[in-house]
Amino acid sequence: MSEQRPSVLDRRGLLNLVVSVCVVNGIFSPYLAIALQIAPILMPEMFPRTVGWSLFFSSIIVSTATLLVSGIPAALYERFVETDERSPASMWIWFAAAILMTVPALQNLSGIAS
Repeated sequence: MSEQRPSVLDRRGLLNLVVSVCVVNGIFSPYLAIALQIAPILMPEMFPRTVGWSLFFSSIIVSTATLLVSGIPAALYERFVETDERSPASMWIWFAAAILMTVPALQNLSGIAS
């Protein structure tokens, strides 16, 4: 019995990378201004309506939207093309779509760093 060591490039490792990219997009996205207007409406009543909590929930909204929307091309690929369920191809598509959606946030981040 030979055990395979987990790799960053397997399905589980790629999922971690996709979630990390979505979190970066949620923190630095220029679309936080739009989500900031929606966040107080969606916040549970137990949280105070302060700027800090509104920014936190707007960041979660953008991160979750990135995760869901970037998964659509991967889901379509898995549904119509892929036959092997252990293949990481759909995860690579999901990762690429998340990176493409994060480009404005990376530009915003580079503007902050300079």
